[in-house]
Amino acid sequence: MRLRDNLRKALKLAGAARELAIDARRYNWEVASGATFYLQAEYADIRLARQDGQEISAKIELVAGFGWQLATEQDEAGVYVIARRKPLVGSIGRGKFDISLPADVHISLKLEHCLLCLDDLSASLDFPNFP
Repeated sequence: MRLRDNLRKALKLAGAARELAIDARRYNWEVASGATFYLQAEYADIRLARQDGQEISAKIELVAGFGWQLATEQDEAGVYVIARRKPLVGSIGRGKFDISLPADVHISLKLEHCLLCLDDLSASLDFPNFP
């Protein structure tokens, strides 16, 4: 009985440590009609969804956030997000990107080892040869 209680406590502690290791960030950018959204990411689960208005919203969760390099930028042409894992320490983390975009935004993606979900988007896609 005591062993089971100790195991349960250890699992709770491990779960709490994992939650503490997640770096969660939220971003909102006002964009002009026809702006570009550029995302470069690796080892991430990415969900792109349409939203009304002229705002790009992003919720980014980085497991083992200390192992990531994240940069965001906005100019008159659009919004740019780059997320890369740091060598060695970053290899334990995976990212989660939940991004909502206006319908008229041009989307440009550079992805490595990612899972991409297009939620309620209408688009034409053209993929080059996969390396």
